[in-house]
Amino acid sequence: MPGKDLAARLRDCGFSQAKSHMSSLDPFELMQAEGILAANGITPSVTEEELEGGGSVGGLKIKRKTKKKKSETVEPDEPTPPAPTDEPEGVQDEVSPTDEAEDAPESLPDEDEAAPSTPGEIGDDPATGDPSPAPAEQEGDAAEAAAEEQESDDVQEPEEEGGESSAGPRGKVVGFIDPTKFQASERARPESRRLKSRDDFTPDVHPTFTHGAKGARAAAGPRGDLTAAELRQREQGRFLRRSGRPQTGGRGGSRRGRGRTGSAGPDKLTTESPHAGETVAIAAPVTIMKLAEAIKLKSSLVQKRALEQKLGMFTLNTLLDDDTAALLAHEFEVELDIRQEITAEEEHLATMHQKRSDIEDDSLEKRSPTVAFLGHVDHGKTTLIDKIRETKVADHESGGITQHIGAYRVQTSQGHSLTIVDTPGHQAFTSMRARGAKAVDIVVLVVAGDDGVKPSTEEAINHAKAAGTPIVVALNKMDKPGFNANASIQQLMGHELIPEQYGGTTAMFETSAITGEGIDEMLEHIFLMAEAELDLRAHPTGPAAGVVLEAEIQQGRGIVAHLLVQDGTLNQGDIVLAGEGYGKVKSVHDDRGKTIQSAGPAVPVEVTGLAALPGVGDPFYVIETLAKAKEIAGERERKNRAVALAASGGSRKDLDAILGSSPVQEVEAINLIVRADVQGSAEVIRHEVEKLKHEEVEVQLLHSGVGPITESDVDLATTSGAMMVAFHVGVNGKARQQAERQGLEIRRYEVIYELLDDLHALMEGALSPEYHEEIIGHVEIRRLFKSSKIGLIAGSHVTDGRITRNSSIRLLRDGTVVHSGSLASLRRESDDAKEVREGFDCGIVIKNYGDIHEGDIVEAFTLKEVKRTLEGSRA
Repeated sequence: MPGKDLAARLRDCGFSQAKSHMSSLDPFELMQAEGILAANGITPSVTEEELEGGGSVGGLKIKRKTKKKKSETVEPDEPTPPAPTDEPEGVQDEVSPTDEAEDAPESLPDEDEAAPSTPGEIGDDPATGDPSPAPAEQEGDAAEAAAEEQESDDVQEPEEEGGESSAGPRGKVVGFIDPTKFQASERARPESRRLKSRDDFTPDVHPTFTHGAKGARAAAGPRGDLTAAELRQREQGRFLRRSGRPQTGGRGGSRRGRGRTGSAGPDKLTTESPHAGETVAIAAPVTIMKLAEAIKLKSSLVQKRALEQKLGMFTLNTLLDDDTAALLAHEFEVELDIRQEITAEEEHLATMHQKRSDIEDDSLEKRSPTVAFLGHVDHGKTTLIDKIRETKVADHESGGITQHIGAYRVQTSQGHSLTIVDTPGHQAFTSMRARGAKAVDIVVLVVAGDDGVKPSTEEAINHAKAAGTPIVVALNKMDKPGFNANASIQQLMGHELIPEQYGGTTAMFETSAITGEGIDEMLEHIFLMAEAELDLRAHPTGPAAGVVLEAEIQQGRGIVAHLLVQDGTLNQGDIVLAGEGYGKVKSVHDDRGKTIQSAGPAVPVEVTGLAALPGVGDPFYVIETLAKAKEIAGERERKNRAVALAASGGSRKDLDAILGSSPVQEVEAINLIVRADVQGSAEVIRHEVEKLKHEEVEVQLLHSGVGPITESDVDLATTSGAMMVAFHVGVNGKARQQAERQGLEIRRYEVIYELLDDLHALMEGALSPEYHEEIIGHVEIRRLFKSSKIGLIAGSHVTDGRITRNSSIRLLRDGTVVHSGSLASLRRESDDAKEVREGFDCGIVIKNYGDIHEGDIVEAFTLKEVKRTLEGSRA
C-alpha cells in the first residue's frame, strides 16, 4: 500500500500521529500503528527474504543467526539499539510481542505444529539434521547478552513455540529473552495529598477507536468478557466507593436494589426515617415541608401517608396543628418535640405586663366604660347615637345603613363620660359585630319594637355571650304606631334574656331616637352598672395599648387608623405598632376631628403616620424604638403570609374526585378586583366573596385594597379579565382612561348588598343552562315515496299537536325509539312548510336516515332552556 494511503488510513482509524507519509514514529507509536492496522485487517506482506534474513514483529527488530559450520564457535551479532524514546514509562501500555505474534499474517507457516513441551527442548536443526545442544557456558553468555540488550533497549525476537523448519531459527540456540523484562519501570511519582484507594491505578484497557470494537472486546485483557453494561456497573461501584456510599450487588454495585437515597433496599421510595425510634425537635409552626425535612423523608411520602391515614390532604405549605404533626411523625416511628418560638412580640408583651404588674393598685384609676350598640339593620342604632351626640351621622350614610365601625365620646345628663362604638347591622358585617363585642365593656342590644328579633339580633346576642359581655336591651322606635314591647320581650326571653321586672338580670329600656325618650335613663344605668359591677380601672400613664377599630387611606393624610385606647396614654410622637403597620404618630384627632396631643384610657382617636394599613381588630402597642417595632411587624407579616399561603394552597376539590373515583368538573371563574374606602369594608367584602361558592362557578378575589383604583389595578384586570369594583371610592383619572382604552368595566357601589346581589347574578349567569324537553306533537307515517333528488319521502298525518321544520324528532317503531335526529324537509302538498298542525297531511324527509317503515310514529319535541339559580343547583 502506498505511504500516503497508509497514513490516510491510520488517520481514519483515529491514529493522529500519522500526519503524513513522511511522519516519524517512535517504537511505541509504530507498535500502536501496527496494532490498529491489524485490528482493521491490514497486515504486512512477508517475503521469503524477510523470513530467512529477518524482519520485525511487534515493532521490534529481529536478528537472525547466520548458518555456520558445526565446529565454529557461534557468537551472536551485536544488536543495534533502536532510537531512544522520550518517555520510557509509556512502555507499560505496549502490547507484548507474544500478543502481536498471535496476530501474524496468514502467510506465515503454522506455529502450532511440532511445538516443544518446554523452551529448553529444542529439536535438531532442520538444515543440518544434527542436534546441537547449547553448553552451559553459552547459556551464561546468553544471560549476559540479555542484560546488555535490556540496558540498550534493543530486543531480539523471542523463540517461537513450534513452527516448521522453514520458520525455525538457524544455528544453535544460545538463550531466550523474556519480553516482559523490557518494560521500563514506572517513574516514581510524588506523593499525592489525596487519600489512596484501591481504584488509584492506571486502567489497562485496550483502545478500540470505534473500529473493530467487537473483536477487541473478545480479546483477552483487563476488560475480559465484560459487556458495556457491566463496565458501567464497575465504574458506578468505583464512584460509590470513593464517595463513601454503600453499594450492593456484584461488580461496582447495581442500580437495582438501591432506593432513591442510595441505601440498600427495593427499588422504591424509602419509607423508613433514619430517626426512627428517636425524638426530633422542630420549631412551630409546623408545615408538611418542615416535618419532612425534620424526619429526613420526601415530602410526597409524608403527604401520601397523611392521605392514607385520612388525616387530610395537605400541600407543602399547609400549617399543621401540634396533634396532627405528632400523629404524622408517629407513623414513621418518630417522636416530635414541638418547640414554640418566643417571638419578639411575645417578649415585648411579657416585658410590658411585668412593668405594669410592678405598679401598685393604688396608682390605678377608674376609666369610662365602653359601650357597643349592636342589632339588626334599620333598627335605629346610628339614629340613637346621633340623638345622644346631637349629630346627624345617619343622614350621610349610604343606603341608610352603617357600613363602618365608629367610636364616639359622649356624656350623660349627669356629666358622666361614655365611649360608644357603633357597629354595622347588615348580615355581611358579622366579623365587625364580633370585634365590637370583644372590644367593649357593655353591649346595648337595639331591637325595633315594631319589628322584633331578627337574624342579626340573634347573632349579636351570641357574640356578646361568647365575649362574656353584659347586655342591656334598648326597645327602640316606641314612637311608632306598631310598637309592641311585650312581643319583643317574649322573643328575647327565648334567647335567655330575662328582663329585671320578670325576675331576670337583663335591663330593658323603651327608647325613641326621634324624641329622645328613655335614652338618658339607659345611659345612666349603664354608667352605674359599670361602676358597681365591673370596677373598670386602667393605668393613666405609661405606654398606651388598645385595639384598631378601623383603618383607611384619606387623600392628603395618607393612612388613618381609628384606635380605641384601652390602657395607658397615647401621645403625639409615640412609636405605634398596629398589625403589620408601624410608625411614629404624626397627629392625633378625637372623634369630632379636633387635634389633641394625648389620649387616655377609653378614648377613641384617629392617628396618622403608620407605614402600612393595620387590620381591623388588631391590637396596638406603643414600642420603645422604631427598630423593635419593625422587627415585630416583620414577624406578623411572615406569620400572616404563611397562614394565607396555607389557606390558598388548600384543595377545593372533593377527595373522591382527586383520587379518581369521580371526574373533576371544570369550574368557571369570575375574577374580581376590589378597592374600598376603609380596611373594614375591604375585609367584609373579602369574607363575603369567600362564601360565594358553587361546584360550577366561583368568584376569585385577585386583589383587595384601600383607596381609589389605580393604573396597576387596570393592568392586572387587563391580563386576568377581572371586573374592577370601586366601593365608596373614586377612580384615578389615568386609570379611568386606561380602562376605557382597554374596554374594561369599572363598577361603583355605595352599599354592600348591591355589590353582593350583582355578584350573585353574575354567578348564576355563568352556570351552564339546563334544557327541558317539551313534546309538541306526533306524526304517523302512512306511505313511502322514493325520489331520485330528495330521497325517501314519508307521507304522514299529524295525529296530535304540531310539527315544525326546526323541531327535533324521534322515530318510534312498536313503541321503541329507533332513531333520533331532525328533519331535512317538511312540505304541505307541494310547498315547503314551517309548521303543520293536527289533522293535516304532510310529507317529511328525515335527515341522514332512510330506514323508515309504514306505520312508524314520528314524535316532535323542542328543548326549552331553563335558567338555573345558585340555590336550586347546589349539590
